[in-house]
Amino acid sequence: MRSMTGLGRATAEDEERKVAVFIKTLNGKGLDLSIRSNINLYEFEFEVRNKIKEHLQRGTVSVLVQVEAKKPKGNVVNPDALVSTFQFFKDLAQRSGFNLSDDMAFYASLRYVEMAEEELEEETKALIIQALTDAVGEVIKSREEEGTKLKEELLSRLRIIREHLKGILENKDSILERAKKRVLEKAKELNLPEGNPTVLNEISLILSKMDIEEEVARFKVHLERFEGLLDAQGEAGRKLEFLLQEMHREINTLGNKMPELSQWVVEIKAEVDRLKQQVANIE
Repeated sequence: MRSMTGLGRATAEDEERKVAVFIKTLNGKGLDLSIRSNINLYEFEFEVRNKIKEHLQRGTVSVLVQVEAKKPKGNVVNPDALVSTFQFFKDLAQRSGFNLSDDMAFYASLRYVEMAEEELEEETKALIIQALTDAVGEVIKSREEEGTKLKEELLSRLRIIREHLKGILENKDSILERAKKRVLEKAKELNLPEGNPTVLNEISLILSKMDIEEEVARFKVHLERFEGLLDAQGEAGRKLEFLLQEMHREINTLGNKMPELSQWVVEIKAEVDRLKQQVANIE
């Protein structure tokens, strides 16, 4: 089981360049992936995205790719392209009624032409993938460590829920007896014997409405499945969220059937809500 919170950083380099990749992940319903870089990745960004998707299924994932040249390239931009781009920016500014100085137009043109002429080299791509792979590995390790801590917290909540459930099981029979006793006392006031069919039918109807055996049984099953998923490999968050919804539904029905158990029902609901908050951070 992994948390969706994690950090990863890795570098890779050769004689000409150095690549650094930083990854930060937070919780999210699906996989929300954003990639930033100080260079234009062009179509190579798709390969970067696919590499991340191979290992991370859920979470808000922020990736920063930084590439630094160790030696100046000494490349000269195409002068004709620079002049035409400069004129384009000046004409556009004039048509828009915007005052653009020659210095600003030249700088914008130079950067535009440089970016247009940049080509991501295969050596750079290989270094990015190498650093990315290592950074993702760090993220997974970080998520697993957080997941281990989170698992202990969840197990602690389950133990508390089981204690409250124990209180329900220990008190439900006495509550049923009191309900039966109230019917018999009412029958006595009406001079009806205990064996009267009307009295017996009323007792049966009330006890049937207050029967919580099925809810308790299903709730126990959900608890066992929930605990089992904490040891599962891969994505478990959505399944845990579903089980918590079912737990809430069962305990709510149980409380409606037997309001006298409210002190335990309220506590279980509170713990289920706390579990929901924690499970929201599980991949």
